[in-house]
Amino acid sequence: MTLSERIEKARALRQQGYNCSQCVALVFTDVSGLNDEIASRITSGFGTGVAGTGEICGTLTGASIVQGMTKYRDISDKPSVNRSIKEICTEFADINEGMIRCRDLKTKGKKPCMDLIEEVVTILHNRMA
Repeated sequence: MTLSERIEKARALRQQGYNCSQCVALVFTDVSGLNDEIASRITSGFGTGVAGTGEICGTLTGASIVQGMTKYRDISDKPSVNRSIKEICTEFADINEGMIRCRDLKTKGKKPCMDLIEEVVTILHNRMA
């Protein structure tokens, strides 16, 4: 799937009411081994910063799930998976004035969620290329 196809799918999912974490995870089911139903269910509670608490951005929790599904084979992979997720968080924070928490990202005048979704989809897609 191309990056533009992933972004278009994420936009369509968002318009249907899926949360940011779901939008990220659902556009990578072609590589994660998850089907749409399972990916949607696993990520359902991560929108608006973990169940609406405003904590870590749901796009990053979605990315973490995708990374775990694509990079983890056994316990020996745990350090490299964590390193990869940390790099994604750092890249995202670099784009967003050092922020990764939903409540910080969503303060007045900040980007809409769809922009954040597109950023993380792009980061993940580029890492898989």
